[in-house]
Amino acid sequence: MKSAIIESGRADFALREVKRIKGTSGAKHKEYKSYCKKFPSMVQINGLAASVAFLKEKGGTYLYLIEHIDGWLKICDPPPGNTDLLTYVCGMHTAQYRSVTKEVIALFSWLRRFASGLIEGDE
Repeated sequence: MKSAIIESGRADFALREVKRIKGTSGAKHKEYKSYCKKFPSMVQINGLAASVAFLKEKGGTYLYLIEHIDGWLKICDPPPGNTDLLTYVCGMHTAQYRSVTKEVIALFSWLRRFASGLIEGDE
């Protein structure tokens, strides 16, 4: 039952986030949609820490993805104090890192679905 509640919460969070981005003027919606689709593969290939570092380095539309990760982790696995996302991820023990990586990939599964359905245009 707990996993169903988590999945429902994840879906609700993702839907709110995609609607927020869709309503943001000046946001590059097609880029955002594409980034949501590609990010889970990036995490699987490079790892979560390297992928988050890449997002921070690139900036722009990529920062929306950091907002999503940071917002969701504050709900399901809050960092201690006022730790920024990259510092938090880099300081995790292996088991927690794996768990958080799975959680982020699951979140992006929902973000990708909602971005594909709610944001018009080709990627």
